[in-house]
Amino acid sequence: MFEKLEMAPADPILGLTEAFNDDPNPAKVNLGVGVYKDETGVTPVMNSVHRAERMLLETETTKSYLPIGGDPAYGEVVRAFLFGKADAYPAATAHTPGGTGALRVAAQFLKKFSPDATVWVSDPTWPNHHGIFGDAGFTVEKYTYYNAKQRSLD
Repeated sequence: MFEKLEMAPADPILGLTEAFNDDPNPAKVNLGVGVYKDETGVTPVMNSVHRAERMLLETETTKSYLPIGGDPAYGEVVRAFLFGKADAYPAATAHTPGGTGALRVAAQFLKKFSPDATVWVSDPTWPNHHGIFGDAGFTVEKYTYYNAKQRSLD
């Protein structure tokens, strides 16, 4: 089965990290992936993250599964942050395994309930966004939102 798999095209953003690693310039700066690294090239765990993790460990009362839609209190604050007053917009939230996982879940949801939809993704965007929706069977179109020449929103 695996011998018939074709290699996916290289990701140009992640390819920047490979180019960075191959570059002998001692003054180089890795601008490829949005991850902070210190002067030694290590991605440190910030003190605030350590404190937040300790708080979670000290206050958690169970290791049970969350409801299918995730933590309801978290969903409420996310909706309020994005849309304002809770009753201003009908909205639902769901927990997902990261941004790419969220798009895949959204693609499956859309395919089930709106199978003939055209999905519009921003240009620029991450290259895998096109593939996620294309692999789910959608026609994928692009819209621009950033004018690189003027360095402004379009």
